[in-house]
Amino acid sequence: MAHILNIKTDQRIIIMKRQFYTTGVFLLVITLIFSSCNQRPAKVKENQVKNSKGQIGTVEVEIFDAVKLKDQLVDIIKTAPKPTELVDFINKGGYSYMADLTLSTDKAEKYVTLAEQSMAAGIYKFDLYYAKTYNRYDIVDQIFDVQQMLVGKIGLQSDVASMKKYDERIKQNKGNSDSLNVIVTAAMNELSQSYLTGEHSGVYALSYVSANIEGLYIITQIASMATDNTELIKLIGLQKERVKTNYQLLEIMSADPAVAPIFDKMKPILNSFSSPEFTAKQFAEVTPLIAALRNEIGK
Repeated sequence: MAHILNIKTDQRIIIMKRQFYTTGVFLLVITLIFSSCNQRPAKVKENQVKNSKGQIGTVEVEIFDAVKLKDQLVDIIKTAPKPTELVDFINKGGYSYMADLTLSTDKAEKYVTLAEQSMAAGIYKFDLYYAKTYNRYDIVDQIFDVQQMLVGKIGLQSDVASMKKYDERIKQNKGNSDSLNVIVTAAMNELSQSYLTGEHSGVYALSYVSANIEGLYIITQIASMATDNTELIKLIGLQKERVKTNYQLLEIMSADPAVAPIFDKMKPILNSFSSPEFTAKQFAEVTPLIAALRNEIGK
């Protein structure tokens, strides 16, 4: 009898262990489900989607958070080639200033979203340095006014006050090119430093990318029109690191629907620089790609 009781007791223990194990697994699964829910992005939005049967539903999409990625963006830009170097290359090559290649200031009012305004600010910043280098202070004055407006729309209030101060000095020194050179350079450096140390790394990254695209656009267009573009093609071929950096920044921000199409257009441009040697063939391939991208962000 004792032996039978022991067997029954053992069976009860086995059954209890199984029940405990099953309950434990169930609780673990539930815990993992809730844990994964709690780890969802802090910022999401719902997008409407339609399936093949015409049924409408919603999916959650993560919204790009530039503040979260500030350090990563800033670290890349700190060591990256500067857009202004492209202007210096053009100037030292003896090429004339071509205002028709720059972005018209009349378009500035068209940019309404933060991404559009940030990229327009970058294009105008390059054009500002381009005009300054060639002592076209009549154009510098126009672009500076546009930059002030865009900075205000973007919401960089501290920079608005700073640019207003420089704008007054520019207008007071219109006839003095040496003074204007110093004032405009100081204004541009102060604005860049503000972007770099502030909480607007996404704005800074987009404006950096668009300034580089503007520079690549202008230099490739000049090369296309030059009678002998051999040296310019060599110079453009050396911009692989610049193109790669812009690609990396756009890739980081590509979760933003406004940035994604720009990133997609940057991929074939990077591919054009993948060959060990950059030839006239690669130049012919990449020039219309750069033009299409620049016209996309400056349209």
